Amino acid sequence: MSNSATASAPATSHIQELEERYQRLHQDFQKKHKDAKKWLQKNNTALDDVWLIGKQLVAAVSLAGQIAMTQPVEARVQQQLQVIEEKQKDKLLSEITEQEQQEILQKMIGYVNSPPGHLPKEDELYLEQQLTDMFGFEVAAELEGYRLNHSVGIMGGEQHLRRFPTDSLVQHDAYIEAGMAPNRGAFGWFTENGQLTETAIQREKYYFAVQTLYLPDWYTNYAELKPWYKFRKMVAINPAEQMAVVGVVGDAGPALWVKKQFGGSPEIIREGKIWSPKSKGRVLLFFINDPEDRVPLGPIKLG
Repeated sequence: MSNSATASAPATSHIQELEERYQRLHQDFQKKHKDAKKWLQKNNTALDDVWLIGKQLVAAVSLAGQIAMTQPVEARVQQQLQVIEEKQKDKLLSEITEQEQQEILQKMIGYVNSPPGHLPKEDELYLEQQLTDMFGFEVAAELEGYRLNHSVGIMGGEQHLRRFPTDSLVQHDAYIEAGMAPNRGAFGWFTENGQLTETAIQREKYYFAVQTLYLPDWYTNYAELKPWYKFRKMVAINPAEQMAVVGVVGDAGPALWVKKQFGGSPEIIREGKIWSPKSKGRVLLFFINDPEDRVPLGPIKLG
């Protein structure tokens, strides 16, 4: 039964009841209220008019009740339809976004299996834009005019680095089996003003080794290049495992004879699944433009 039918039934019942009462009261009124009858006649008003007004009032109240009952229902239905429509739109957009992301990942798998070096400029620009949109922060193969010799290559596993002069392997909280390098990293201690801060801990955990020593102008422009690269934030992308890891430049290397273009801390290698059977060390390594230091270090799932 509709809301209008439900609402009109009580109204009809009230009107019938009032009509019966009216007949009784009309007779009583004629007998008991002669003065009132004279007043009505004097003012050209019949008792039936009074009844008509009352009947109209009841009908108006019933109609208002009907509107009050049906209007919220219609509003709720409209709201529900809007919610369903929005959910359908969100689902469609999500499916499109996921499909596009999978297409980008497939392209990157092709890129990382190409010879070490740089992508063609058109592909590089495409990938920079796609990664920037995907991550929500700016990614670039070249930043502020600086570029490594490779943005595509193989990443080897590195040992833990000493964060301060008396640091020891047991003071590192994970992947102890990776061991510790005998010397400090090429860019100095990780401490800040001699203190092992949380920032220092995170930087050593997620550090990259990059071949700065093979840059064409490294030895002629060393004083400018070293401070620029020191703890420079970068991101390694492992499309085969749909993983990425944000880290900082913390060491130089590996050597050319190793036939690898990058190195990664034990945390980067393991948490980024860099040497899984599918990945085999093949990654993209790009700079992150993060002057306000808002991008946290660590792994990012892409799928």
